[in-house]
Amino acid sequence: RNSFRPSLQLKHQCSSMTAGTASIQGVEPGKVCTRFPPEPSGYLHIGHAKAALLNDFLARSYNGKLILRFDDTNPTKEKSEFEENIMADLERLGIKPDTLEYTSDYFDKLLEMATDWIKQGNAYVDKTPVEEMRRQRMACEENEYRKAPVEDNLKLWEEMKKGSEIGLTCCVRAKIDMQSKNGTMRDPIIYRCIEGAVHHRTGTKYKLYPSYDFSCPIVDSLEGVTHALRSNEYIDREVQYYWMCDTAKLRRPYMWDFSRLNFKYA
Repeated sequence: RNSFRPSLQLKHQCSSMTAGTASIQGVEPGKVCTRFPPEPSGYLHIGHAKAALLNDFLARSYNGKLILRFDDTNPTKEKSEFEENIMADLERLGIKPDTLEYTSDYFDKLLEMATDWIKQGNAYVDKTPVEEMRRQRMACEENEYRKAPVEDNLKLWEEMKKGSEIGLTCCVRAKIDMQSKNGTMRDPIIYRCIEGAVHHRTGTKYKLYPSYDFSCPIVDSLEGVTHALRSNEYIDREVQYYWMCDTAKLRRPYMWDFSRLNFKYA
């Protein structure tokens, strides 16, 4: 089992950031809410530790709240065992989340929202093979499915929800901007079918699952997260995060980037 004890150096880094928090937008004593959203598909590593400590530090600095939310959107990799070990390791770090949440608690809401986006023309169902879709995105090329009528998209969407043979060949993509210089804005996938998947909490109720890019900003907003912390290697995804919130007509949490933790000679 892979576990660890708190790093004194890492804790020192967090405690030395007090002055830096003055530059963070929207911080109000008693109203700050952060979240630590690990996927329960493995054990925590040192990068997770930094993220968890930073989220906890910001919440405690303003007498706020920290949410532990398991991002359980990939049932082929996730287990209750990992959840239990993650919670045990957070306790070793001295972190006590105020609430425990699961993205799967919002699956019905996310399905409803995806349906609305298809009806509004903000998303479409794509049957393009994975490799060809990847090539199109790199080349900034639109395909025939992007221009399909809403009625056709809704029919394929129903096939996806049933997990039918046709549905299993499909995914749902947000309709953003295939010519964008930012690759994360070139119609990212927001829903995909996972054949034969058994979710450790919902069983076989769902045949399709939301992507992290779709579920994370929406659930952040619904849960009342005020500040979403993210490693700066994902800074290109910030504009996508806000697009998801805006299209869902939800409040935008503030984004705060922190540096990625790397080891040398380790």
